[in-house]
Amino acid sequence: MAGKKKKFVPGSIAANKLIAEIPAQAEKIRASIKFRQDTLETQKRLNYQNEFDRLHGMKHLNPGLITRMKELQTKARKSLKPDSHFIYKAKL
Repeated sequence: MAGKKKKFVPGSIAANKLIAEIPAQAEKIRASIKFRQDTLETQKRLNYQNEFDRLHGMKHLNPGLITRMKELQTKARKSLKPDSHFIYKAKL
């Protein structure tokens, strides 16, 4: 009967090994979640920077874009790890 699962016996050597692996597995999950969050924050920040650059080139055509550029600056400052990009230093 190859399809049968082994019974989990508390206190056995196999059970103790599984229990000992739980903290390492939890740490891997935490690291994976942190990586995903950082990736999403980086993508958001780059989107803010790209939109800011696009609007910066068009602000002479429509002065109303300056308010959107200020919103983008605020959002970018709230980002986790701001890089040294023009968006953080621009005076509007």
